[in-house]
Order: sequence, then structure tokens, then C-alpha cells
Amino acid sequence: MKKYIVLAAILLAGCESLSALQSSEMGSLNSCMMTEAQTRLTNGTLFTSGVMATAKDISQGCIKKLALQKAGLDETALSSATAIINSLKAAQ
Repeated sequence: MKKYIVLAAILLAGCESLSALQSSEMGSLNSCMMTEAQTRLTNGTLFTSGVMATAKDISQGCIKKLALQKAGLDETALSSATAIINSLKAAQ
């Protein structure tokens, strides 16, 4: 019986940790989506497609962005994109 109580306590602690992690992840996702929506609103591009298409684009973009940030690729991608743009600009 004592083993089951210990096992239940471990499982509950794991669930609480997972719940906190999910809350943190969802907060990051919501923040990203709010920033993207505000940027599009400012640029006048928020309402160029339907609401569902725009929502899908924003949510998928943020999911990919956050996944790449975790992998440490966001800074590398920014550097690479800057180099590509500068090369194209110089070629004009």
C-alpha cells in the first residue's frame, strides 16, 4: 500500500510540473500571436485574408518560431536571412 501512495505522489508531482510547463508554453504562444497580430494590424495586413486563414497563419508561424527558438536556431536564422537580404540588395 505504501508503494501505491508513493507512486501516486510522484505522478501528481509530474502532472503539476507538466501543467506548469504547458501554462508557460501557452503563455509564450499567446504572446507571440498577440505580437504578430499587432504587427499585422499596424502594417494594414491583418484583415487582407479571412479571419480563419489569418489565425491559422499566425498560429502556425508562432508555433514554428517558438520551436526554432528552443532549438537555438532563431539567431542563426536571423543572421542568415540578413546576409541573404544584403546580398540581394547589393546585387540590384
